[in-house]
Amino acid sequence: MEPFRPAPIQPYRVQVHNYPPHDPESSRVAQAYEYETNGHKRTALIFVGGLGDGPHGIPYVKMIADSVMVGESDYAVYEPRLSSAFSAWGYGSLYNDVKEISALVKYLRTKTFRVDRIVLMGHSTGCQDCMYYATHGDEMGLEKVDGFILQGPVSDREAILAVFEEESPGKGQARMDLSVRVAQKMISEGTAHDCMPREWLPKEFWASPVSAYRWNSLASFGGDDDYFSSDLPDEKLAEIWGKVSKPTLILPSENDEHVPEWIDVVDMLDRWKSFCKEDIISSLSGLIPEADHRVEYGPAGEPADRAQSWLCDRVHAFLNQLEQQWQKEDINAATESQY
Repeated sequence: MEPFRPAPIQPYRVQVHNYPPHDPESSRVAQAYEYETNGHKRTALIFVGGLGDGPHGIPYVKMIADSVMVGESDYAVYEPRLSSAFSAWGYGSLYNDVKEISALVKYLRTKTFRVDRIVLMGHSTGCQDCMYYATHGDEMGLEKVDGFILQGPVSDREAILAVFEEESPGKGQARMDLSVRVAQKMISEGTAHDCMPREWLPKEFWASPVSAYRWNSLASFGGDDDYFSSDLPDEKLAEIWGKVSKPTLILPSENDEHVPEWIDVVDMLDRWKSFCKEDIISSLSGLIPEADHRVEYGPAGEPADRAQSWLCDRVHAFLNQLEQQWQKEDINAATESQY
């Protein structure tokens, strides 16, 4: 759970899109926000934040959108208002998130917008949404997307353990195991969506209600959110990354405060890549230099301007690579149709 940090001070324009929700019986109108662009764009970059985040909360997203305005990039940036946004994360699920994201993808592919390609970008727990979309999309009948960007993928389970250990040195694992058992007991008793008793959670998580299901998903080994833990066995990694079939850019933060010091992020990135099909993980993947989790501050607490510029350049380069690849595919498809 991220501490509160102010959004950019200067006001800016977005376009609000209202579109049908994924559940036809829902009375809630789905919404997404499109950053200002300089004309129609054929590619959409859909951004999803992490726990406690919502639209306009991650500073570098605006920077990515602004850089489109001064360049020749052919994409627009969108942020959906998921039902799990902001303080509602504790009652959300990856399953519901990706259904809502799929509804936005469907909307953007209508004749009204003529968006040809869509890339899904996640920050923090938003990376888990990307992975869930990539690994469950076919079986769930989700709308197709054309690529993924993972910024700040971290293990919520290992991050939660670190919080428990900070509160209770030497007893963190025991406290966490107890909290997971409480959640699993509630689930077995049919109260998966009831709120976890506060005394079983770290104080850092007291600000928002958390269901037994979501706590188990985040904190248990092999939970629905457990994609990036360093102790996942090879067979589990093969199961996860072997299902990723679209080009993927992975950009962990070099100084991520939510990654325990004993974890070698570069080694983990290599492990993930080893279980993917060839050329799935982009060669542009790598650590964002001197960046914290949100790519907001540098090592001395200064604004992370250099890290944000580096991140924007990698995102642009990746999308340009995809654009060239898509053009080749279109040419080949047109050539084959002539025979």
